[in-house]
Amino acid sequence: MSFWIGVAKCSLRLTYAGSLKERRHVVRSIQDGVRNRFSLSCSDLGPADKWQDAELGFAGAGSSPSELEERLRNLESFLARKEADGEFEMVRFDWEVFAYGDL
Repeated sequence: MSFWIGVAKCSLRLTYAGSLKERRHVVRSIQDGVRNRFSLSCSDLGPADKWQDAELGFAGAGSSPSELEERLRNLESFLARKEADGEFEMVRFDWEVFAYGDL
């Protein structure tokens, strides 16, 4: 049985964040939504010293590449909807799916 991994990286600009506390609030809101909706792990990759920039990493495992591709496309759509709320600008979103043995 094949084991597939899906990963994504998202760069955000938090234009209205005036403090580290505001940055964390936005990032935590995204992380909680992603974990609850998509069964994906989410990590704040930094930079820790800049309030208005954020890099988020996402990862998930599944039994088929199509399942993971759909989850990652849905993740991108989710982030685009949240972007429309005005808390952040999605600067870049990249993802890929690969078989475990291809590492």
